[in-house]
Amino acid sequence: MTDRPPSPSLPTATPVIADTGSEDRVLATTAQLTDSIETALGCRLDEPELEDLLLELDRRDYVNWVTISRGGDHVWDLSESPDRIGEAIAAAAVDRIRSWLDADE
Repeated sequence: MTDRPPSPSLPTATPVIADTGSEDRVLATTAQLTDSIETALGCRLDEPELEDLLLELDRRDYVNWVTISRGGDHVWDLSESPDRIGEAIAAAAVDRIRSWLDADE
């Protein structure tokens, strides 16, 4: 298993965290996400570790890896990530509650 997803057929230049028009896509590089998290939460994440986490989330279909920027950064499509992650958390919570209820019977 490789550490990086396969390269897309046609690399494209990608804007900074941006809404890309009618598609309503939110695209960001790992560096941009690191900066955004630091601004929002006041803590700095290790960029390579965040990228490893994002690659794992991509493998599990929570985020979408789009391309590599001209600067060599991964570009992520986060448009549906909140919904996907929220659904996974809700499913895990329901499973946990069911197991508690089954244990009480």
